[in-house]
Order: sequence, then structure tokens, then C-alpha cells
Amino acid sequence: MRPSRPRGFTLIELLVVIAIVALLVGILLPSLSAAREMMRHAQVRVELDGLGKALRMYEIDLDQGLPPARASCNPDMIGHENQLPVELAEAGYVRRSDDPRRMADAEDPFNREHSYKYTAPGGMVVNNTLMPEASYVWVPHAFPNGETLDGPLDTTDDGALYNRRNDSPIRWVLWSTGPDPNAEKVLSSRAPVSRRCWYRRTGDSGVIALIESENEQWVLSP
Repeated sequence: MRPSRPRGFTLIELLVVIAIVALLVGILLPSLSAAREMMRHAQVRVELDGLGKALRMYEIDLDQGLPPARASCNPDMIGHENQLPVELAEAGYVRRSDDPRRMADAEDPFNREHSYKYTAPGGMVVNNTLMPEASYVWVPHAFPNGETLDGPLDTTDDGALYNRRNDSPIRWVLWSTGPDPNAEKVLSSRAPVSRRCWYRRTGDSGVIALIESENEQWVLSP
């Protein structure tokens, strides 16, 4: 008698296996993506807290006030506006970046090759030139009491632009662009202070912001 040969898979069996694998991948991928997003969100909150402390130490140690915001008309710098101030790197609170497009090496996990963002009412460096009171920040009139997690959402006209630090209810803002750097909420003129622009839940877009108010209390978006 001839020895029997092991039977291979038939075409139908292979198609069934492929279909099962595809189904499992389709089920697992959204869960893995959501878990990755949650991990990045947690990382951002921790790193923003550290950067906020660095800003405070910068003010106390050097007694030079807050660093200016930054902007550029260079097309190669699109997306790098309001980058983390180089002064923090020069003072040793964060590392200096080797990338000429960003000066401080504190990369936003949601926006690779871009630093976390920073702004404050007052001076702005535009193309290496300091322009006094050129940095405007939109702040809701209800901030901070009405802008807490449980407070009412601001309306589009219930706020004002501030470019003088002595007049503004906030001192500075640090933020991440969140999962979608090009989302409408992220690019809104109301970002990053308005709750309408905040990241709210997994799968959503919006900024993750750390805000210091005039009485030096921090407001961290959800």
C-alpha cells in the first residue's frame, strides 16, 4: 500500500481562514488605535505639566518675564507657528532641537516633528524680530469659572482678544494639537482657550491645553 500524503488546504478553506483573519483584524484594530490614542493623551498631560513647571522656573530663576510667542512667514515653517520657546532650551529646561524648524526639542506625540505649542498675550517674535503686543489670545468672558469641565460652553461672541499681559485673564497657554492637527477645532481662532476647541474623548479632535490664569491657577483641559 502506498503511504497516504498529507492533505493540503483547499481553496475554499484558505478563503475561510483569510476571511476569519480579516474579521479579527477589523475587530482588533479600532481597539488598538483607541488604546494608542489614550496612551498619547496621558503622555501629553504629563508632559504639559512638566513644561508648565519649566515655564514657572524660567520666570523665577531668570527674572525675565515670560518668553514671547513666535511666528514666521517662511513657507517651510507652516505648522510650526507658536512653537515652544527657544528660551526654555537656552536656559536648559528642555533640550535644544537639531531640527532647524523647531528650536526646543519637546515633540508633541500627536504631531510628530512638531513641538508642543505655546502662546501668551504680549510680545511675539516674527521672523526673528520682536514685535511688542503682537500676540493676541482669545479668552471667553466666563474663563475660568464658566470654562471648567462642568461649566457652560462659551458662545462665539462671548469673549475678547487680549494682547497685553496686565489686562488678560490668562498668562500663558501650552497645548498639544491632539489627534488631528488639521481639524477645524484645532485651527479655530478660538483655540486653544475655548472649551469648544478642546479634545473631549477618544476618537475626537481638539487641543489638549494647559492654561495658567492670572491668579496662577492651572486649568488642564480633559
